[in-house]
Amino acid sequence: MTLGEGKKRVLMLLDEYSAGGAVTVDEDIDAKMNGFFDAAQRDMAAWQPILRCKELVLDGTGRTELPDDVGRVLQIRKNGLRTAAYPVYDRKVFSESGDTSVLTLEYTALPVPIGPDTPDDYEFEVGEDAAACMLLFVAAQQLLPDLVVDYGAFYNMYLQLRAALPRATGLFGSGSVRQALYGR
Repeated sequence: MTLGEGKKRVLMLLDEYSAGGAVTVDEDIDAKMNGFFDAAQRDMAAWQPILRCKELVLDGTGRTELPDDVGRVLQIRKNGLRTAAYPVYDRKVFSESGDTSVLTLEYTALPVPIGPDTPDDYEFEVGEDAAACMLLFVAAQQLLPDLVVDYGAFYNMYLQLRAALPRATGLFGSGSVRQALYGR
């Protein structure tokens, strides 16, 4: 699902359409939409982690920065084998000085922030089922300051649907990240 599709669906949930079916423009709703989708995607990524795999070339300094999207390193591989020889502290991979090895990082990723200028063709980084839940979160947030319409129905549905989503298990055990999850 893209950000633009998500916005349209939230407007449908909020009944922001005229009798003729045209979207009624509400600048207050539009101004907050991206920020609410950012919060929703971060919450969903905490519930169902985004799994990624990337190659990291050590820079030889003994302290190589992790890529910006790394949330938590699950494991490091060198030559296809899991290794504990490269500790990670303070967003850096530590190694012997002069080491320029190529490592494979398997990690949970932080989603790219959705800011006010994020284009509508931005594709959410969570799965389709998680993106569908996000719509209810965003609708609830839009209604939060409304004194007439209760946001609670949308928020409770969001919590129920999120709870029904499978949580990724075994991420921090001895298993490995499956090849099918390496996308993006």
